[in-house]
Amino acid sequence: MRRWSIAEYVKDKASRRFQNLIGDEVHEYKAKSSDRGVAFHQLVEASRYTLTLTGTYFGGKSTSIFWLLHRLNPAVRSDFAFHDELRWAGAYGVLESVRKRRAGDGTSDEDGAFTGNRRYREQAHEIPGVSPAIITRLLNNSIFLNLKDLGVELPPFTEEVVELDMDNEPGRQYRGMESILRHMARRDQRYLSLWLQWALSRPNSVFRDEVVLVDEVDGEDGSAIRKVPLMELPAINPNGHKWLPKEDWLASFCKAEKQLGRKVLVYVRQTGTRDIQDRVQMPLQSAGLRVAIFGGNIDPRKREDWILKRVNSIDALICNPRLVETGLDLVLFSTVVYFEIEYSLYTLWQSLRRVWRLGQSQPVKAVFSIYSSTMEAKALSLIGRKMKAAQLLFGDEVGGAIVPEDDGDFLTQLARDVLNGTKLADLQTLFADEMQVSNSPLGSPTETSPLMVPVLSASQTWEEWLRKHSIGGGRPVSGRNGKHGNRAFPGQLSIWGKE
Repeated sequence: MRRWSIAEYVKDKASRRFQNLIGDEVHEYKAKSSDRGVAFHQLVEASRYTLTLTGTYFGGKSTSIFWLLHRLNPAVRSDFAFHDELRWAGAYGVLESVRKRRAGDGTSDEDGAFTGNRRYREQAHEIPGVSPAIITRLLNNSIFLNLKDLGVELPPFTEEVVELDMDNEPGRQYRGMESILRHMARRDQRYLSLWLQWALSRPNSVFRDEVVLVDEVDGEDGSAIRKVPLMELPAINPNGHKWLPKEDWLASFCKAEKQLGRKVLVYVRQTGTRDIQDRVQMPLQSAGLRVAIFGGNIDPRKREDWILKRVNSIDALICNPRLVETGLDLVLFSTVVYFEIEYSLYTLWQSLRRVWRLGQSQPVKAVFSIYSSTMEAKALSLIGRKMKAAQLLFGDEVGGAIVPEDDGDFLTQLARDVLNGTKLADLQTLFADEMQVSNSPLGSPTETSPLMVPVLSASQTWEEWLRKHSIGGGRPVSGRNGKHGNRAFPGQLSIWGKE
């Protein structure tokens, strides 16, 4: 006896019985091997037509839509296998290649024993960005709409980044911890997630004692035996007698927003086993603000009612952005503060849209607070690159507080021209790398020779110059007889003219 999922049963027993499949929030089905993604594909195969809806289609990298398109589009399935995400990224995304050689004294065993040739390892991974060529996969099956297309104007929306310096004592502790863990991660990739977790979280949790734990590994099979302490991180300002810089700024900012009649939504990422929401609430309350914490223990069907009952009696609401990313209207709040950075572009945009949507009557402000020279500052920069790539794909005006500015960025204009149907120049020419040109009369084995431009007399035309130099008129450029190379097959145009 086996259990059948509803989607699998519909595919096997009721295939083509349904005319239309409507999938809302379709970005939730983008993962390569998630159960909901597999179920969605089974329903797609069981239906004649599929209509999908989402407000956050693209996640900043080309592969963020690869498996979604693979499940929806037969043309993508015919051109790419399900595990061809790297080839897809090479065609429609941005790949960064890293060339490595084993560290040592220069006598690596991998080098040629007789020739001395050095051998390298090249690894390619995808970075945020998108090629304009991806438009060819979307134009015939995608419609990008916003409220402006429907004649509806939303209030103004602005973004800003607040960059703060850590105090001396927390800064020293953070830099020492981050340096040690980064060194460990470079030596052994098993420590990579440990380094990232602590480097991203510790700046906002220095108010409490914490211990960095690492796995003790069995020497024989490499499996983890138990957790052992690596370093102790003592608390700094544990009782709030002196607020941390970001906490102090948040209290002052929310107090100023209250005076303007604006309610603030404070997004915090650490809300599970490393919960800091109670700590974030303390400086706000000490500033005389009314604050509520929206936790994950509230029934999803009752979340909107829970907020509506309290919204008129609070000045700020603290919560994890993932709790409100779908299905909630939070238009009674007009300011959003990311106390900690959310690293999913989908969640970031969805949580912003809870506030900036139909029904909002005030200008909306989004503020990203970070400590300078920390991992969260680097993470915000990466999110900005993802957001820029998504804006390029959607055809939106590229810009924002966290979107990097590029002077003379021709890719931006190129993407706009593709969306507007403008006739483009040769893409190979546009995307050619800058070449080093040799000015030596003898040429160079490593650099390109300059282009030789023909010199025409005042009375000479291009056709006359070509005929004089045996180019055109059916004669080959080289000294060969050209019996095969220059022959045009029936129905094929010849570049050599009529024969």
